[in-house]
Amino acid sequence: MDELNLEPYTVIQAWSLPEAGGNWESMLGEYLQMIAQRCADSGKCVIGHIKAFATLPDRNYLRISVVAPNIPASIEGKVPPHCTNLELTLNVLVYGLERSMIEKITLEMAGEIARQKEAAVRHIYRSHAGEHLHHSYHHQSKGETP
Repeated sequence: MDELNLEPYTVIQAWSLPEAGGNWESMLGEYLQMIAQRCADSGKCVIGHIKAFATLPDRNYLRISVVAPNIPASIEGKVPPHCTNLELTLNVLVYGLERSMIEKITLEMAGEIARQKEAAVRHIYRSHAGEHLHHSYHHQSKGETP
């Protein structure tokens, strides 16, 4: 079997929904499933782990994990009903896809789910080879892809 390289990708995203009480868990679980499916459709690869984490007010959190496109997202935690904004850290570990392809997929899927759910997403930070988390990048999207 050919060796599949791993180029981890991390992005921090600021998400907002137009009104409180939106179903964050469902929307973000669907987002990670969409990423997994697009990765699988993009070529020979093995999904190691696609995971997202958000810390929320009052010691709440949301953790979502996907390991394959055909296995439902694992969701732990709950977003408070009054929450209209959250910051999500997304880590994508997929063997066999270049970081640039993973970045393209996450950006396109974020734009697609934002359009579907009338949400907005702003990309605060995207990892690049050799960079550390203290660097930042800003990109606003409401259903747009760069």
